Amino acid sequence: MLQSAHHYRAGRKISIQSTLRGERIPLDPMDPAAEFPVVKMYVCGLTPQDHPHMGHGLVAVSFDIVHRYLEYRRLNVQYVQNVTDIDDKIIAKTLAQGVDPIKMTREYTDEFYEQCEKLHVLPVDKLIRVTEVVPETITFIEKLIAKGFAYATPEGSVYFDVSKKDDYGKLSNQNTSMLYESVRKELDKEKRSPLDFALWKRDDSTCLSQPSPWGVGRPGWHIECSVMIHETLGDRIDIHGGGLDLKFPHHENEIAQSEAYSGETFSNIWMHSGLLNIDGQKMSKSLNNFVILSEGLQKYGITPFRFALARHHYRSNIDLTDRLFRDTLNSLLDFHRLFERVLAAPVDPQPSSFDADTRAIVEAFEEAMDNDFNSPEALVVLEKARSKVIQELDGAATISDDLRQRVAVLRELGMVLGLFIDPLSVVEIEGLRLAARVAGGECLTPEQVGSIIAERSEARAAKNFPRSDELRAKLISSGVDVLDSKSGSSWRFA
Repeated sequence: MLQSAHHYRAGRKISIQSTLRGERIPLDPMDPAAEFPVVKMYVCGLTPQDHPHMGHGLVAVSFDIVHRYLEYRRLNVQYVQNVTDIDDKIIAKTLAQGVDPIKMTREYTDEFYEQCEKLHVLPVDKLIRVTEVVPETITFIEKLIAKGFAYATPEGSVYFDVSKKDDYGKLSNQNTSMLYESVRKELDKEKRSPLDFALWKRDDSTCLSQPSPWGVGRPGWHIECSVMIHETLGDRIDIHGGGLDLKFPHHENEIAQSEAYSGETFSNIWMHSGLLNIDGQKMSKSLNNFVILSEGLQKYGITPFRFALARHHYRSNIDLTDRLFRDTLNSLLDFHRLFERVLAAPVDPQPSSFDADTRAIVEAFEEAMDNDFNSPEALVVLEKARSKVIQELDGAATISDDLRQRVAVLRELGMVLGLFIDPLSVVEIEGLRLAARVAGGECLTPEQVGSIIAERSEARAAKNFPRSDELRAKLISSGVDVLDSKSGSSWRFA
């Protein structure tokens, strides 16, 4: 895969919008290596209480773009993601339905990563489950108690004492006194303060519970990520990511307990991706408005989904509608048809041999992505270059080596965003399925479209215009538009 021509520390740094700082700051890896410095990145993963939904797919794709671009910029990413397989909702479902929580969470987790593979999401370096680190969680909590940041109750639970952290609320920019007003009135009588949160919960209801110095119980939600990061990446990391809905209280509490534990800055940069909405509301299990990921990808298509997400900045919220995909299908189709036209034989683009136009494309792409991973702007760069290349091709008798290499670079840069991996046939099939559903007509295959267009051309040649119009109307009813030119007829999505 194509990589930047420059080592990271020798060129322009990537600036990232830090949620904690409220501004864009340069990514300066803690690893001092001059070449291929390590970047420690952790992104909150799945809580497998049900089938994964399209919102989970959004987070996976958003941080896959980040992951891919960091690697492109010659950074050695150590990417860790968690599976929260001990959770209140998991236990509630286990008790209500009498299912095995281990079996259930494994099945939902496997389903999620199978869909991620279909989405061409790169594997993480380490996938860690809460059930793998319960003893380490107990040790972590014991140290917080010893340092005076947590307290055990006679009933067998342990809470973090928020009053001991003067900077609590710094991530979500909330005043502690204001938070007191927002907490639930029916307080847990075990707590010293309504803001204190559970590190260990007394619980012997399922097989997920384990013995501890405070009695049989299980970890609280927030402590789990802190421990999993500590065990895989250490006390300090470069980037912590997750969905915007996790900023408070989850990530706020992670910062409090992790920095109390180590006495050091927990994460240099906090990144939060936007939410996937249905009718303006966050897609979630609790609101019962979620679209199962496997069903959503079947409905909208894998290639249209990734392309549509890349056209939105990772921090922006997105409404899941037909229009989200319909308005991008032809651009996606144009890219793949260009690759099919020019890259019949493999081309290995080498930065050292790029002509001036190709170097300018790469520079503009990098400049966009270095600016907080601005994939929409980077795609505009590729789309403008694609249009210019097509004009040159249409006016040339043969395809020059420089032009062929430029097209190969367009494809490689798209692959940095996780695009252009599937062949043209997949784009056509998925696009036709989506276009037909939007139009309310019959779903045609690419072969059927080609056959109808050929029959229509014969009808036009025979001046059988009623039949020609009938065939055109059939295509339009299936979401297909016919384009006539001197060289013949072609089609696009209507």
